[in-house]
Amino acid sequence: MKCLMEAWNRTESSLYHWLLKQTHNQHELEDIVQEVFLKAMSHSERFCTLNDGKSWLFKVAKNHFIDTVRRRIERAELDELTSNQQLPSPVVQLQKCLPKVLVKLDHHDRDIIESCDLNGMLQSEYAQKNQLSLPAVKSRLRRARMVLKQQLVRECKVSQDQSGVCCFKTVEVSSN
Repeated sequence: MKCLMEAWNRTESSLYHWLLKQTHNQHELEDIVQEVFLKAMSHSERFCTLNDGKSWLFKVAKNHFIDTVRRRIERAELDELTSNQQLPSPVVQLQKCLPKVLVKLDHHDRDIIESCDLNGMLQSEYAQKNQLSLPAVKSRLRRARMVLKQQLVRECKVSQDQSGVCCFKTVEVSSN
């Protein structure tokens, strides 16, 4: 328990600021911090055996944040479907498919896309944080985006027309 509290005291401030940057919402931030702390408390016996408690706390926070975003997307989809009684728009369809595809990407591709594209981190910040050159980050991000696009085409049936606008092909399911 002592190592958990020491790690928490060293990490709480930076965790708080990182989550504030991600959520832009004080209540959501406090909920996530509370969930992370409760999860850490429930694993307090094993916490002292970790090599890097700070990384573990950030990983748990990131996972809770992603879960929060997914729940928000699901609620928005449900609200849109019940209010319009229409098929979801391509943006909503993409929001539904993107989390499913992201988890299938390799760790490095997912991390750079989530950091730079979804969370708005500057490529120069990502380079500094990960001890990479800016050209290396640009190259990795371009490659990760291409892999993501391939996954979206395969998994979500995303296609593009001449104007570059993406759309979803309707996939009919046979009832045989």
